Amino acid sequence: MLNVNTSIDIIKDAVTCILTKMKGDMRFYPALAVSSIVSKAVKNIFQVIRHGVVIQTPKGNYYYIGGASEYWESSIYAFQASVKFRNNTKHLADKMKGKNVVVIKVRKINSELPQFNPVEGYLPLEPTGAIMTNYLPDLTIQPFSDTEVPGNLIYESNEHYTADVLSKILRVISTRPPFPYMVIATISKQATFKVPPAVQAYVPFPASVMDELCKFFLLGRFKEYCSDLVSNTSYNEAIVGAPLFTTLDCYKPVSLIGLVYDGEMLNNSFARLSVIEPPPHTDGEMLDYANKLGVGEILELSIRGEEYAKKGAKAISSAYGLSPVVANYITNYITWSENEDEMVREAEPYVELVRSTIKQVRKEMDKMRDNRPTEVIEECLARQDIEENCLEVEGCVDLYSATLECLHPELFKDEV
Repeated sequence: MLNVNTSIDIIKDAVTCILTKMKGDMRFYPALAVSSIVSKAVKNIFQVIRHGVVIQTPKGNYYYIGGASEYWESSIYAFQASVKFRNNTKHLADKMKGKNVVVIKVRKINSELPQFNPVEGYLPLEPTGAIMTNYLPDLTIQPFSDTEVPGNLIYESNEHYTADVLSKILRVISTRPPFPYMVIATISKQATFKVPPAVQAYVPFPASVMDELCKFFLLGRFKEYCSDLVSNTSYNEAIVGAPLFTTLDCYKPVSLIGLVYDGEMLNNSFARLSVIEPPPHTDGEMLDYANKLGVGEILELSIRGEEYAKKGAKAISSAYGLSPVVANYITNYITWSENEDEMVREAEPYVELVRSTIKQVRKEMDKMRDNRPTEVIEECLARQDIEENCLEVEGCVDLYSATLECLHPELFKDEV
């Protein structure tokens, strides 16, 4: 094992070099993942939050590669730099039970926002300094009333625990630069891809020892968040899936070493992390990678689920007389299954919501003598995200306002 106590200064020099290259670059922002509904056995939010990365392949498909929680029970959400991804495949969360890291195909929801692939990776053969990007201090700084379950962020609704408020918080957090944790990676030349992996890394705690690096990395007003480091004092399971980055030297590009698979506190000063190899960037290699992790069946189910969604969109379009654009949009919010009749029935309240929203927007446009066709309204509406509790309130002002703003941004330019 590396003598971590005598290597801190050397590692600090190395990671400062890495951070210089990472500043302000969204390719180093990790994803945050959660499920829309979680088990009633959950005691705190850290049991259901995980880190990861989202990769877009050359074919335009998106994959979430990252941590999974045994407490997830429904649709899987991932947020990266405010972009929302999801997979609603029936029983997908059940298949993830007992898995630390998963690979699943996901659908990008708010399509107008850009997505940033992480840098491609390699496995270094010698001990090295690295940076693990994560959002843990944003979470550990929260008061107990927010982190406990049931609480403010996860609460009981319709006889289950819903994480809709937590999802909104994670999406906001994902817009900020992540915290850079200094890591000592000790990678054996004999390291092979195993579960658990042979790659080991060490991260010092409490995280406040990295205050200087944090202030160096975060830009402008974001530096104030470095004070939150004091709240993270030990290894936390929510770190599973977090990406680690390094570079061979200051003249080489930064690369992804891999993702955290699991970890444990060794003493009061260091946590030991197991790290898996970095994921590929092509569809063809993704299944091989998933099979090596022992989650190939999960990936295959997530892919089938999206095919179910496409068939469901056609059935919804036919049943309700909707355009393909609107029908496909509605499938973002229903369970994807082999049973098309089930999907059609589940879609009904969303059909009513969408029709009502389009009608309201059309009425407002008529007042402005905007004669653009309904198809234009539908295209703008399909770029918006329906709030998770939208069907539980009277109307859905956010969806209406967002669609109208898409069509007439000048009406909202003075809003803060």
